[in-house]
Amino acid sequence: MGNLSRLRASDAFSQALRAAPVLANDELAWGGIAVCDWDLPWVNGFDLEENNDFIVAYHSAGSRTVRAACNGPWTESVSVPGLISVIPPGRRVNYQIDGQVSFCSIHVPSTLLEGLLTSAFPVQPYFRFAFEDVFARSCIEILLNQARRAHADNFPYVHAVTRALVLHLMEAFRQGRPRGTIDAGEKWDDTGVKLDAMLDLIDSRLGEPLTLDGMAKHVAVSRAHFVRRFRAVTGVSPHRYLTMRRIEKAKQLLRDTSMPLSQIGLNVGFGSQSHFTQVFHGETGSTPSQYRALREAAPDAPKRL
Repeated sequence: MGNLSRLRASDAFSQALRAAPVLANDELAWGGIAVCDWDLPWVNGFDLEENNDFIVAYHSAGSRTVRAACNGPWTESVSVPGLISVIPPGRRVNYQIDGQVSFCSIHVPSTLLEGLLTSAFPVQPYFRFAFEDVFARSCIEILLNQARRAHADNFPYVHAVTRALVLHLMEAFRQGRPRGTIDAGEKWDDTGVKLDAMLDLIDSRLGEPLTLDGMAKHVAVSRAHFVRRFRAVTGVSPHRYLTMRRIEKAKQLLRDTSMPLSQIGLNVGFGSQSHFTQVFHGETGSTPSQYRALREAAPDAPKRL
């Protein structure tokens, strides 16, 4: 844990995003523990500098495909609201994101972390990305609720919850690498198939009728095994992932082209404009035409081709 940067995670995020958090607690009242809410603008990605904190990030809005690199090669995954990531102290992380997202982050100072890294935890934490954990999510939501209260300064309570969160995550590190871990050269284990190849296939055929049987056949596994492994690695079902990618592609076409709505729907795999409109509205809260109008009204909206 030695020779770490003096930079705190709050400052590292602010520098990377070029924006202040939309919510930040009183770190002094919480003994150096920071809780922040962030709304990312439309950016291609950002680089989080090495800092002195143990970071637990919670994805709160915007289902996106994200590429991440932590002192190693790029790995691509899908991140949806409710998923959690862990960044140990002293790690530089590069992100590429395909759209706007919102997330909150818990920053635990290294002094508190060192007090918890006893002989009970002989392993060091590593970068974990976009995994599910019900207990950790409950702790994060408690800390967020406390931070959002105007006069919340119950240090013993938030300190106990933070300790429980860190100890719980460290137990997962001690037990081994669970789902959601990113490591150099990681494969889609038990199948010999790389996940990125499967995601590339889906992205290249968004306008075609893709079936579970067809995708499983493409990677030479059974349908049941394909569904189980896809969900285990990405956190979502193949159908959910396909829907998200089709909607994200549609949004890109609505923003950047003058293509008719009916053609956009066909290009991303919807058999009719009504079905396209129904699914798009369910995913975004607006119709395709409303989304295009809002983007056209934005001062920095790109020109359509």
